[in-house]
Amino acid sequence: MRPLLRLAYVARRHYKAAPPPSPPKAPKKPQKFSFNGITWEDPYSWMSKVSDKVAMRHMDVYMEQEEKYSEAVMSDSEKLLNKLHFEMASRMPFDLSTPPLRWGPWLYYRRVEEAKPYPILCRRLASLNDDFISHKYPPAGFDFTTGKAIEQKLVDYNLEAERFGGYAYEELSEVSPNHQFLAYTMYDKENDYFKLSVRNLNSGSLCSKPQAERVSNLAWAKDGHALLYVVTDQKMRPYCIYYSLIGSTDEDVLLLEESDESVHINIRHTKDFQYVTVNTFSPTSSKVFLINAADPLSGLKLVWECDAIAHCTIEHHQGYLYLFTDAPKGGQSVDYHYLLRSLVDDSSSTRKWEEVLVDDPDLIIEDVDFSDKYLALIVREGKKVQLCSVGLPLPFGKGSLKLRKLDLQYLSLPKHVCQISPGPNYDFFSSVTRFIISSPVMPDAVVDYDLATGRWNIIQQQNMLHDRTRILYGKNSASISMESSNSKHSNPVNASFEDDHLWNDLSEFYACEQYEGYYMGMELMVNYSINGGAVK
Repeated sequence: MRPLLRLAYVARRHYKAAPPPSPPKAPKKPQKFSFNGITWEDPYSWMSKVSDKVAMRHMDVYMEQEEKYSEAVMSDSEKLLNKLHFEMASRMPFDLSTPPLRWGPWLYYRRVEEAKPYPILCRRLASLNDDFISHKYPPAGFDFTTGKAIEQKLVDYNLEAERFGGYAYEELSEVSPNHQFLAYTMYDKENDYFKLSVRNLNSGSLCSKPQAERVSNLAWAKDGHALLYVVTDQKMRPYCIYYSLIGSTDEDVLLLEESDESVHINIRHTKDFQYVTVNTFSPTSSKVFLINAADPLSGLKLVWECDAIAHCTIEHHQGYLYLFTDAPKGGQSVDYHYLLRSLVDDSSSTRKWEEVLVDDPDLIIEDVDFSDKYLALIVREGKKVQLCSVGLPLPFGKGSLKLRKLDLQYLSLPKHVCQISPGPNYDFFSSVTRFIISSPVMPDAVVDYDLATGRWNIIQQQNMLHDRTRILYGKNSASISMESSNSKHSNPVNASFEDDHLWNDLSEFYACEQYEGYYMGMELMVNYSINGGAVK
């Protein structure tokens, strides 16, 4: 062995890596708790007291120590981390964006600019968008680069982060039906609540009011000239509804205050913006009130109640209220949803609700979406999930309708679809409905389905094989006609059609096998033994 190599070998043998730094220790402030006759001490309970500013300052100091400790421990792997970061960054498109959503004359979307942590909410006129459709692949479809010429930036959440101490988290975001205002809530980390802001989309400036704190819910009224919002108490319970007239200097009006601490309040507007529904629910009851969106100060009208906590969603269509609920029937709880309807102007002392569809235990309705001329339904038949639609108004005669006997239009789906989730569908007068398809052998796909023509478009889907995302919107969208798939009155899950290659299906690489069997309930029993005040 050469002398220099021998010296290097000896040096390596006697080299000892520097010992890792000691991890930081969080301050201990023991506090006793008792539950079910057991008492114990929690030395770190102070970390959960977000309203204690002193405790949160200690928490910030401790987290900084943890970050420095992590950097020191991981310093030897810096080259590997940089390599992984470079590989992941190369697989991600620089123009990350949500799929454009059409509402009225506008296309709304959020996109992330390069090297910025938070997205930007944008919109562009749909009538001008076709001139900015890319016909190249990748990325094909929605052109973000040259299309910025017609883009209007609504909210830059990087600037919002400066308003809220370097942190930008949005919970609610509602564009007014006249497309002139945006109401949204941002998380105030220092005070631990969500703060309401309203922005004028024409000027880009913030409105002077409302600017409420601890807001949990929003609903527009008076065609976008008024806003209803729900406020929580100190325990985060939604308990008050306020009315605010945009542009007015008057104080906001209190519409409802719930004093019962077991009752929570939730509001939403019907899809046609004709009414605002108020849901009040507790462990023992559920009620739904109606507010006329054209005159919110006219009061609340009780339209539904039951003696149990239940999911209740009301929509309005041509003078009828439609209630989608899982409330008990005849005093017996049910594990499925069903659809009821009632006249809006029901003057009887007890409002009459009639069942729209006959219960079919083999065809379960999981969700519904109303538009002006169509009703879209997500249904499950056994293990198979399907999407179908029927024209409105429904052909009512005497009694309830049988779903299978209606003129249903089914959408052909790829195999192995296990879930269909409704997307944001704001436009009541559009025949296009958006949904998300999930499958074990396929990346989630965002799809627009035209209920009038039976054509569907894949709007966005990650291509796992080529490391790129397809975002399509416009004349070159991958589409297929319902007539070509011959799927009317057919089972779409088992349908095989020529355009199956449009989906980024990975079934060639992954198996999704099903076997005949039975569902069996499983009961887990845990044995708690008390030993010296500790639960094992």
